[in-house]
Amino acid sequence: MPVTNIMSVDLEDYYCDLPFSEWSKYESRVIKNTERILDLFEKYDVKATFFVLGYIAEKFPELIKKISDTGHEIASHSYAHIDLRKVSKKQFEDDFFKSINVLEKITGKKVEGFRAPFFSINKDNYWVFEILSKKITYDSSVFPVKTQLYGIRNAPRFIYRPSLENIVNEDKNGKLVEIPMATHRIPIIGNIPIAGGFYLRFFPYWYMKLGIKKLNKQGKPAMLYIHPKDLDPSMPRIKEYSWYYYYNLKSAIGKFEKLLNDFKFGTAKEVLAI
Repeated sequence: MPVTNIMSVDLEDYYCDLPFSEWSKYESRVIKNTERILDLFEKYDVKATFFVLGYIAEKFPELIKKISDTGHEIASHSYAHIDLRKVSKKQFEDDFFKSINVLEKITGKKVEGFRAPFFSINKDNYWVFEILSKKITYDSSVFPVKTQLYGIRNAPRFIYRPSLENIVNEDKNGKLVEIPMATHRIPIIGNIPIAGGFYLRFFPYWYMKLGIKKLNKQGKPAMLYIHPKDLDPSMPRIKEYSWYYYYNLKSAIGKFEKLLNDFKFGTAKEVLAI
């Protein structure tokens, strides 16, 4: 039987990497772009986990209800797309609980998962996991790589239960499950990210396919992700954004369809059997 990989969507608008106070200046494109993703999921019979911003859910509750009602999982991506490296425990807890309340009110279903915006988990904020463990079953914020933007190089590559004191260590009796983002391990060089998003646009498709196949041969599911803006070739230019926001947008839809066609996908809840 083929391994069921995990498909996820970080449901946010194209301007959500800007400070929250700037968001009202921009016209939303999230409904159109998310509908495109939903159409592709229907075409390839894929169910996915949507890590949803509470702000987007409040603004477009009908969209979130539709996603949930068509069999996809709704999880939290925070309320206001906060960078966890730049907030206090209290600020994060307030934002996190607010997002959970918004999502559960709309769907009528318990939120089981969380993903940190910007994959913003590092050795200075492991306290995040203690807060998460109060409310949810799993997290998917750890990227076991090291880039200029994020990552924890020595974190496990496969699903595990992290110690709340040091999340690179496993606690087999731990309450929280961690689903790391997919990487391709190359001896000496280390882990190469193949989880989607920018990497879907940057790497040739054959390389992502190779990496996922290697994970699946080991019996391991790959956690992949996409943003609605990744499939929007006409995404408006924002002066604060770097080149990688716009790199190879035109190729993304074709590559994404190949992924959906070539591999089996399900939700995080399905793979974890929650």
